[in-house]
Amino acid sequence: MHVCVNETVHGFKIGEDNFPWHMFPEDLVVVGDMSSCIGTEKINWNRYQVVYAGAQKNLGPVGCTIIIVKNNLLGKAEKDVPVMCDWKLFEDSPGQYYNTPPCWCIYVTGLNCSYLNQTGGVEHYSELAD
Repeated sequence: MHVCVNETVHGFKIGEDNFPWHMFPEDLVVVGDMSSCIGTEKINWNRYQVVYAGAQKNLGPVGCTIIIVKNNLLGKAEKDVPVMCDWKLFEDSPGQYYNTPPCWCIYVTGLNCSYLNQTGGVEHYSELAD
């Protein structure tokens, strides 16, 4: 199931309080678009098996996409999944790429994430925003 947690065009936000999480089976794979939330608010990571986000909203420059996948999903891609979407290949082949990664975008996003963590993380910035 795909969930866009914060749909900014129409102002719809899915949270812990306003979504029927209890109605979904425990083994349901939930994919979350966290482009508007990652790096700016606390995320209940137990709800999701895959999270992706465009870094340009909160964490870095345009051109970098963040994908977080739980280990138990690696190696379960269907045979017709394109190479670029088979996360197990990337896990098994560090340093080998099937395209040219946006190195500068990845580097700057990493710098920003490091800075955010060193200065107190999401909790710190939530307090500043209040």
